[in-house]
Amino acid sequence: MDELIAHVQENAVLYGVGAAFTLPLIYVTRKYSVPAILYTVEYTIYACIMHLVVWIIVGATRWFKESSSMKALREDGKPIDTPEWGTPLINFWDTDAYDPEVIWKVEVGFLVVVMLLMWRYRPMKIQRRAKRQMQEYASSGSKRGKAGSYKAGGRGKGRGGGKIPRGTRGR
Repeated sequence: MDELIAHVQENAVLYGVGAAFTLPLIYVTRKYSVPAILYTVEYTIYACIMHLVVWIIVGATRWFKESSSMKALREDGKPIDTPEWGTPLINFWDTDAYDPEVIWKVEVGFLVVVMLLMWRYRPMKIQRRAKRQMQEYASSGSKRGKAGSYKAGGRGKGRGGGKIPRGTRGR
């Protein structure tokens, strides 16, 4: 963390100039850029969850292999055939830290699957404002109900479902 803080302090002017150019651009194109930024943040969250799950699965597999081995123990209390499997939890970009080298390739494959699932089930949509709804006025009041007008609705299971022709209302 100290390295990150030192890096930001050393390059504070560059970050300030970058923000000065980027923020107005994001503001002008916010209709398109904000959904893209939020989509990227969502993908990053899913990728972190996926990486944590892979880390837990590899750790549990290594523990199970150590615990179920019937070989003689070394001085450190572990069996002779103990695997040194592991994935880096923080420095995930360091491919040399993955012990079976195939694990980082599997993680990249899982990232592609996560991206495809997001694209299929959570597509990025640009939000549009709903247009103002205008009230439609008909030439006669028969098509659209006016305020205060009576419209006979369904009044039970009788004949016609409550639709009584005009003139037969008992007058």
